Amino acid sequence: MAVGNKTVQWIRETTAEASGLWLIPGLVDMHVHLRTPGNEEAETLETGLRAAIAGGVTRVGMMPNTIPPLDSPESAVSVREAGDSLGLARIVPIPCVTVNRRGIICTDFERFASLGITCFSDDGSPVESDEALSEAFSRVSSFGGTVIEHPECTSLASGGSVNLGLASEQTGTQGIPESAEFLDVKRCIDLLRRASCSARLHLTHLSSPESVRMAHSAALEGLKVTCDVTPHHLALDESSVLHLGTMAKMNPPLRSAESRLMLAEMVSRGMVTAVASDHAPHHLGRKLLPLSEAAFGITGLETLLSLTLEILGNTGGMKPVDVIRLLSTAPAEVLNLEAPDISPGKCSEMVLFDPESYWVYNRTFSSSVNSPFLGKRLKGQVLRVWSGRELYREGEFV
Repeated sequence: MAVGNKTVQWIRETTAEASGLWLIPGLVDMHVHLRTPGNEEAETLETGLRAAIAGGVTRVGMMPNTIPPLDSPESAVSVREAGDSLGLARIVPIPCVTVNRRGIICTDFERFASLGITCFSDDGSPVESDEALSEAFSRVSSFGGTVIEHPECTSLASGGSVNLGLASEQTGTQGIPESAEFLDVKRCIDLLRRASCSARLHLTHLSSPESVRMAHSAALEGLKVTCDVTPHHLALDESSVLHLGTMAKMNPPLRSAESRLMLAEMVSRGMVTAVASDHAPHHLGRKLLPLSEAAFGITGLETLLSLTLEILGNTGGMKPVDVIRLLSTAPAEVLNLEAPDISPGKCSEMVLFDPESYWVYNRTFSSSVNSPFLGKRLKGQVLRVWSGRELYREGEFV
C-alpha cells in the first residue's frame, strides 16, 4: 500500500520489521449482525467487536434484526453508546425502515437523522410493501439517506433452504431460485425510479449476477443505486452444502458454480460497490439441526480481509488497493461516513497486514463458530490494529 513517508517512518519505529507488510485503512464492514439485544448467547457487543478488530474492521454497520428490533432512536443510540464504551470497533447503527421490521409503518427517519443516523434496513426481511418503501425513499431523500434492502421475494423463497438446482436436488430440500432475489431488485429499482427523488438504494448481499447487472445498469442510468456482495458468495458455490451441510447454509443461498464465477468477474469489472461479511453468528445448537430446520448464516468478520484478497486479488487479478477500497472507503461512502485515512496526521484507524503470511482459522473471538472456513488455511494475516490507540497485536488484545 502506498503511504506517506512520515507514516512509513512511524510504522517502522513502532514495529520490529515492516518490510513487505501493508499499512492499510481500518476496514468498514457495512453488514454485521451483533445479536444484542435479545440473542446474546450467539454474540454480545464485546465478542462481536473483538472479532471485528481481529479481522481489521474498525467500524461495524450493525443490522437491526435484534430482539426487539432497532426501530427507535433510543435503541439505536443505546447500542452505539454501549459499543463506544467498549473502546473497540465503532458501531454504526442501521435501524429499521419499518416498525418492528413488519414492512408496514415507517420509522422516524427524521429524528434518526438529527442524531447522525442516516441508513436504514429491515435486513433479514425485505420491505415488501411498495407503499412503505416508496414513502421511505421520499422521506430519506430530504437528508441524503440510504435504504438498504434485503432483496427477496418471500413468495418465491419461503420454505427454501438452499439454491434451486444441484443443492436442492442432491439434498432433497426445497430450493430458492435466483429469481427470488433479482425480481425484488427490479421492484426496488422501479420504485426508486418512480419516486423521482434523490434517495439512495443499497442492495445488500447480492448472490445473482442478474441482480448485479440490474443494479449496475440503474447506476449508469443516473439512479443512486449501489450494491455489495459477500466473500462467501465469491469463494463457495452450492456444492459446498453437500459436504459442509448447515455450515454452508445462508440467505441468500450459495449459488451455482457458474454464478459464483460470474459474480467474481463482475466485482473485478467494477460493477459492485463494496464487499461486506454479513457476519451472522448463531449458537451451535441452531446449526446442529437438519438442513431444512437449521438457521441461515455464517460468521465472517475475522476472515473478511484474507478471503476477499485471496479471491479477488491473488486469484481474480485485482490490484490490492482496489480490493481494499471495496472493504474500506467504498462502504464508508455508502454509510455516509468519513472514510478511514492513513495519511500522516490522520492515521487513527489502520491495520498492519502481512499479505504473504499463512494462518489457520481455528480460533475465534466471536461467541459463535458457525463458519465453513473454520480450520481452513488462509493467506494474509492481520498483525496489528489501531483505532484511536493500538488495540490488537498478533493475536492478542493490548
